[in-house]
Amino acid sequence: MPHLTNTIEINASPDVVWAVLGDLAATRDWLPGTVDARVDGTTRVCVMAGGEEVHEQISDYSTRQRAYRWRHLRVPLPVRHSNGRYTVTPGGDGGAMVTLETEFTPLDPAATTEVTAMIDAAFQQSLHALRRWIEQGVRWDSA
Repeated sequence: MPHLTNTIEINASPDVVWAVLGDLAATRDWLPGTVDARVDGTTRVCVMAGGEEVHEQISDYSTRQRAYRWRHLRVPLPVRHSNGRYTVTPGGDGGAMVTLETEFTPLDPAATTEVTAMIDAAFQQSLHALRRWIEQGVRWDSA
């Protein structure tokens, strides 16, 4: 099972970053490809630009620790058993560090290298979009 760790420094306080990341429905503003998001109990549903829906079980949500876990219940990726954890911690110069740890099992073990590279790039892009939204107020879909 591949394990990825993606991180990014954001020039905003950890509380400001958590206010965005901890708002589970705010993914429509910063997560590339997401046009709508809602929370139904402990499940976040993200509607993607192509109409697909991503369903995530949210757990271990902690405002104090500025962290939560997610587990994909339904995702249009060639994986199974995918899950991860977001955390926001103090960074340098009063900023914040966002860490996304992810684990997944590719559907095709022979494609592990390719799937891992694709997911790593997509999650790093999502963190860059989060930083752009927080620092500049620019949505993922803005030119």
